[in-house]
Amino acid sequence: MKKIIISLLILSIFGCKKDGVNGLLEDNTTPPGPVSNVNVANHNGAAIITYTPPSNRDLLYIKAVYSLKSGEVQTVKSSYYSNQVIVNGFDDTLQHEVQLYAVNRSEVASSPVKVFVKPLISPIQIAFKNLSVQAEAGGVHIKTLNPLRSDLVIIPLIDSLGNGKWAELRNVYASDSAISADVRGLPPVERKFGFYIRDKWLNHTDTLFTKLTPKIENYLDKTRFSEFRCDNDAQYGYSTNISMMWNNGDHNQWPCTTTAINADAPVSLTWSIGDQPVKLTRFTLYTRSNTNSQGQQDYYVQGSPKLFEIYGSNNPSHSGDWSEWTKILTCEVRKPSGLPYGYDTNADIIAGQQGFSFSFDVDTPPFKYLRLKLLQNWANAYYVSIEQIDIWGTN
Repeated sequence: MKKIIISLLILSIFGCKKDGVNGLLEDNTTPPGPVSNVNVANHNGAAIITYTPPSNRDLLYIKAVYSLKSGEVQTVKSSYYSNQVIVNGFDDTLQHEVQLYAVNRSEVASSPVKVFVKPLISPIQIAFKNLSVQAEAGGVHIKTLNPLRSDLVIIPLIDSLGNGKWAELRNVYASDSAISADVRGLPPVERKFGFYIRDKWLNHTDTLFTKLTPKIENYLDKTRFSEFRCDNDAQYGYSTNISMMWNNGDHNQWPCTTTAINADAPVSLTWSIGDQPVKLTRFTLYTRSNTNSQGQQDYYVQGSPKLFEIYGSNNPSHSGDWSEWTKILTCEVRKPSGLPYGYDTNADIIAGQQGFSFSFDVDTPPFKYLRLKLLQNWANAYYVSIEQIDIWGTN
């Protein structure tokens, strides 16, 4: 019996040298057949190529090889289960050659099948055609359309010394269909500005140049802030209070303003910003970070606000009756990377360090009292942790 078992094992071992899983050949140096019945559907900055894969049993994937305008060679792979491959990253409407290869499990490729694609206008060029900028309080306002909801980066430039030496301002990362963004912190002095748009393949548009003069903007004196507690406002935890939001402390201090973590519904914080109503322009929240498993600071965890609303009033009662308040802003904190919870890029960390900024509509009337209503934090709960808040207004 033992001899029979040993013999079977030996046969099995030698058999594995000839066949792989499910009888597929290993170390097969014979190239698979090429793809056939190739068709192209051109799209904006991209093309979808469909085909019939070869019938080889050991086919592993189909790959498309092509070059971008920059000269960089791109390789896109598609599983043998699929009959299409998407090639993208194009920034012109010229004809481009793509070579299709069938590759077996021994990484042996077939002879190439040449196919030509002619992409439609790219997403960044669509956005650039719709790009408009104008001066606003403390900076410039950028608007454009992005109907394909592509990941775009708008790069603002400034010739701050008037000598033709351009410096980059804070980049705008966006993927919304309608992009509306602000570049703030600029003095009320006429300057030359430039704006261009880039995608993740490092394609970029021409530059829109213009002269703009930002309007006067004032940083609100936080020593004039004070709590205006409403009966239905949040309770605080860890011996913290709302005034820690404006004590000019460290942006990574502990303790900081933190509401009770056991709240089972949206919570609110209410305060006064001074003796008189102010026409608000923007604010920046600095939220508490947490050290993740990679030793990095993560600003998208726990009580850091993800979705919240800002309300204003000039004559509220302490009852907290929401009919006495006007909603003036809905705010959502988004990661530049768009990665899920617990995963951050360097751009995400930098954005958290810089704080999360939001602009008020230019038609927002002056208000004396503000109220923050938390709808969701990054822990998908109803408590909030805020390190500091900076607020600006105009005359």
